[in-house]
Amino acid sequence: AQSPLYVIFLALQDVTKEMGPTTFLLGTQTLEERSKFDDYNQKDEQLANANARLALLKKGDAVLFDARTLHCGNANDAEKGSTRAMFNFSFRNPAEIG
Repeated sequence: AQSPLYVIFLALQDVTKEMGPTTFLLGTQTLEERSKFDDYNQKDEQLANANARLALLKKGDAVLFDARTLHCGNANDAEKGSTRAMFNFSFRNPAEIG
């Protein structure tokens, strides 16, 4: 199935590990994977075995993803990190009804 919503994160500066970049759990946009995440008996195993990617970006890099993909920001290192400047925009799939 196609995504009902696509999201783009555009880095307005280099994004380093110390800044708390976004982690994406690849393949989690499906109903089956979402059901695992919502089930407390399966969630820990799903997260432990996830195919995770850290979005370390250079200024001008962009990440395009299905909005249903599980993702989260990480902790910002107060001493070595700084605020992330990102441009975030979304596109609704015109093929989706509703």
